[in-house]
Amino acid sequence: MAKTSHGTLKEPRFWQCLCLLLGIICLVLLVIVIVLGMQKNDKDIPTLQECIQLPVGRIIDLNEPENPPIFHDLTSREIERVFKFLYAQRDLNITEPSEASLGSNYIHSMELLLPVKKEAFQPSTTRKTLVTVFRGADKLPSVAEYCVELTIQPSFCGSPRMIPFNFRPPSSVEDSAIFDVLFNEIPELVGDIISESYKGKLIDCKSRCIDFGHVSPLSAVIAGVEGQGYRGLWVSFDYSMEPKFLYPLDFAVLMIMDGISTPKTSTVWYNGQIFDSLEDLKNKWNNNSVSRLSLEFPKKPVHDETVKKNYQRPPIEVEPDGKRYSIKDKTVTTDKWKFSFGISPTHGPQLYNVRYKDELIVYELGLQEIRVFYSSSEPFGRYANFFDSNWMIGLYIKTLVPGVDCPSHATFIDVIFMVQTSNSPVVTKNAICVFEHNTASPLRRHHAPSERPSGYFEGAPNVVLITRVIATVVNYDYVFDFIFYQNGIIETKVTAAGIIASSFKTADEKYGFQVSDQALGTLHSHFFNFKVDLDIGGSKNSYSTYNVELDEAPNPFSKESPPSNMFQEKIVKVDYATERDAAYKFNFTTPKYHVFYNEDNLDKYGNPRAYRLLAKGFAKQLLPEGVGNEPGASWTRYQMAVTKRKETEPYSSSKYATYDGENRTVNFEDFIGDESIQNEVRIELNIDLADATLSLILVNVVKFLITKTFASLMELLTPSVTSLTTKNRLCVNSCCSNIFLEVLL
Repeated sequence: MAKTSHGTLKEPRFWQCLCLLLGIICLVLLVIVIVLGMQKNDKDIPTLQECIQLPVGRIIDLNEPENPPIFHDLTSREIERVFKFLYAQRDLNITEPSEASLGSNYIHSMELLLPVKKEAFQPSTTRKTLVTVFRGADKLPSVAEYCVELTIQPSFCGSPRMIPFNFRPPSSVEDSAIFDVLFNEIPELVGDIISESYKGKLIDCKSRCIDFGHVSPLSAVIAGVEGQGYRGLWVSFDYSMEPKFLYPLDFAVLMIMDGISTPKTSTVWYNGQIFDSLEDLKNKWNNNSVSRLSLEFPKKPVHDETVKKNYQRPPIEVEPDGKRYSIKDKTVTTDKWKFSFGISPTHGPQLYNVRYKDELIVYELGLQEIRVFYSSSEPFGRYANFFDSNWMIGLYIKTLVPGVDCPSHATFIDVIFMVQTSNSPVVTKNAICVFEHNTASPLRRHHAPSERPSGYFEGAPNVVLITRVIATVVNYDYVFDFIFYQNGIIETKVTAAGIIASSFKTADEKYGFQVSDQALGTLHSHFFNFKVDLDIGGSKNSYSTYNVELDEAPNPFSKESPPSNMFQEKIVKVDYATERDAAYKFNFTTPKYHVFYNEDNLDKYGNPRAYRLLAKGFAKQLLPEGVGNEPGASWTRYQMAVTKRKETEPYSSSKYATYDGENRTVNFEDFIGDESIQNEVRIELNIDLADATLSLILVNVVKFLITKTFASLMELLTPSVTSLTTKNRLCVNSCCSNIFLEVLL
């Protein structure tokens, strides 16, 4: 019994050991299989690869060219040559700026004169400039516009264009004469009234100074004295505090600047009362027949601490591989875009010869005019009808501040102007910036994880190229952005910032709201007019709208008797034959797509090559047509006008618009007639900011976009899909901003 029992106990232990050994062997084999499997599968797993491509041929050359291309702004050498040429013309009798007076001949401005369009790309085309001269020394004073060829030896090209002298825009010579009169007469005649009423002085004021505020032009049309060479200007006054436009006084003087005579003081506004002259105010004051005003000089404002104790720096953008664009001769070149830029001294920022993938799409895109009309019960606001080209928009483009106005990594570019106060070129440093910006939202994306055969994600970061200038026209800062997208879209955006121009707090509140202890912010509107000359696949472009209308059709699957109808939207194409037909007044109840196309340039599906114009900022102009200064901005009657391009209609407004109401130098309404616009169009686009001022610092934005339409699928996917389509590869292209991911399921 004992033996049998011992054998029985020994046999199970053997099998236990054997099972344990086999288990260990199986576990080892399993681990080996898993490791080998993982190594094999690693070869099929997509890996993140950075598609590094170092910049090739990127040049940032900001030097002035010896031989500037046709769209380049006037160079310093050209300005100097024109000065020398004009001073040598004895019959012109040009006076140096330091000696200029209202009764002398002096140069007001110079700017590039664009060539006839058909000659623009010919190598033999000669550059020209338009020189404006105030001819106050003539027996019959006038303004003369001279065309001068910018050759090594400049010469006139044609006869001068003559403009009535009282239509002239403001000048530093005239401003100096006006202020000399006011500084002399006001302290002498009503200095005690100013001191008693406002506790300050114009001269010898120490820390209690009163200064000139805004000026409001008073044209002959508004004054009701047409045909008499009339030219008026309301000058208002402020406390000399920062910001001065928030410290207006209820005091203004009307200046009369007829002909070349010394400006004269005329009507006076004081505390809501009108007086014939400064003498009239003084006499009535002494007779105690004036309602008097008494203000305390304002205390200097105390600003809160601007930098916190634990200040943290804001995020910044970097260019890890350097610039992805080139700049030479004021022409920007990227992988997809090429365009030239410039500044018109009169009209402001301009773009020329805009090409996408080497194909011309825009010949010219630029600001034409800014019209700002105020409303108020006192002189400044009531008569503040501003045409900003009158003040020379381009000359108000000033130096940009890195890290505030533009990113620190931007390229900053100087501009060169001729100005009235100098007989040599004047440089504005860092007036234009060019930079790339990641908008932090995708240009496009799509995620289809369950789509056969393997699922995918595709997308592209929205990295745009921006060209920016900022024009500070007195109290308003206009930020102009020209934004270029990777998929062929051009966006033009205007952002208005700055300090409001205000009326004294006792002005009628139906025109605005009180925004400080002393100021009433008044209602006003900004209308911006842009010219867009599209060349889509050539110059033979046409215009149609694709209207979205209601479509009603029987429902074939309805079991009702009779069958019910289905309602949906449909597209209806509408063609426009003439300029008058295409003078567009926006109607929100009839949505439509504004499409410009080339009928002779079709894709493989038969669609014409086309671009859509999308505006965000249409507004209605409320003023009655043909009354007061409204005709000077007749372009505001339409949200968009499509006209035939004519070399005789280069701009939709002029620097004479403020005072030429008796006989318009440029009348935009004349641009719109019965001429055909088939195969040759240009666009005048108007966008608006309307301010019922509720805040002191203004930031408003309007914009319009030129977008591709009728694009093929692969064009729409560009740049995200077409460049990277390798199966089972995950690639981030940092140099071209493309991403294509295939998701393995």
